[in-house]
Amino acid sequence: MKRLTKLALCGLLFAVFLSGCSKKEEGTPPSQEEASTEEATSKAPEASQEAVDWGKITKLGEYKGVEVEKMPTEVADEEVEARIQSILDANPEYVAVTGRAAKDGDVVNIDFKGLKDGVAFDGGSSEGYELELGSGAFIDGFEEGLVGAKAGEERKLDLTFPDNYGNAELAGQPVVFEVKVNRIEEKKDAVLDENFVQRMSDFNTVEEFREDLVADMEEEKKKQSEEQLENDVLLAVVEASEFELNEAAVEEDYNQQLAYYTSIAGMYSMTLEDYATAIGMTEDSFKEVLRSSAEQSAKQQLVAKAVAEKEGMAVETADREAVALENGMDVQTMQQTYGEEAVDQTALLYKVVIFLKDNAAIK
Repeated sequence: MKRLTKLALCGLLFAVFLSGCSKKEEGTPPSQEEASTEEATSKAPEASQEAVDWGKITKLGEYKGVEVEKMPTEVADEEVEARIQSILDANPEYVAVTGRAAKDGDVVNIDFKGLKDGVAFDGGSSEGYELELGSGAFIDGFEEGLVGAKAGEERKLDLTFPDNYGNAELAGQPVVFEVKVNRIEEKKDAVLDENFVQRMSDFNTVEEFREDLVADMEEEKKKQSEEQLENDVLLAVVEASEFELNEAAVEEDYNQQLAYYTSIAGMYSMTLEDYATAIGMTEDSFKEVLRSSAEQSAKQQLVAKAVAEKEGMAVETADREAVALENGMDVQTMQQTYGEEAVDQTALLYKVVIFLKDNAAIK
């Protein structure tokens, strides 16, 4: 089966890289020229070698024998069926259309060229583009203008870019798109049969496909269970401890996270409020989550440092390599990107969390 990419990063580790890994000045948010057909990319923060003063821990809670409950790892039949259905929904079958014109829901393969005042504009042309009519992927009128077209037909679409379009030179401007429809395909719901299995995987039978899927899901649940244990045991120690945080460092961490997510939103021509709404939150509640995350990150670092001192732990090469592997990078790249101090802080936290889990009382 074509396996889904699984990059599960423990949340507590990610927070460390956002905090204390860049210089005190805010970096320039990443930009995106034309996001319609290209992936947005961002520049990593410039590394700093300075350690962050998170404050101090005034009381370290009990960290051995912490009671935590392990998440079940069994995969229920209904979970398997739901996963299969999601795979089917994501991989419909496309059948060539002959003898009729394009309609909403069809996928048309098109060549198009956008003209402003008779001159082709940047980012407005493509060949062999696959477009689902009715998807809303293009500006108003483009997809509607192709409904009723037949394969081989050419059309001119007189359209106007919206006033809030990301490219200021095109916003609110009238343009003409010259479009040729190369072919039309009808999208049909996929059915789990041998044809689907052979189309989507290296297997020949539904039984082989299902067995591999169940094995994948069991592995996912085991990984999720271990990650949940790590988070829960660290959280338990943090909650049992007392701190005097360096509020300036926490505020700096919060501001860096805020700038990061504002930049991410900006890549897609969204405000932070838009981004928060997209994930089911208000801007204020999202900011509260970021501030809480900054405080939690500081407490986690202080707990890790305190436990490491009591247990005589030190960061070793294997610890750095484990964190690099978890994040899909090599040690040198991580150090160049985030700084040696940030990498070692993360490696120490990772090492302490494993120690806490290994010494926990797991129900």
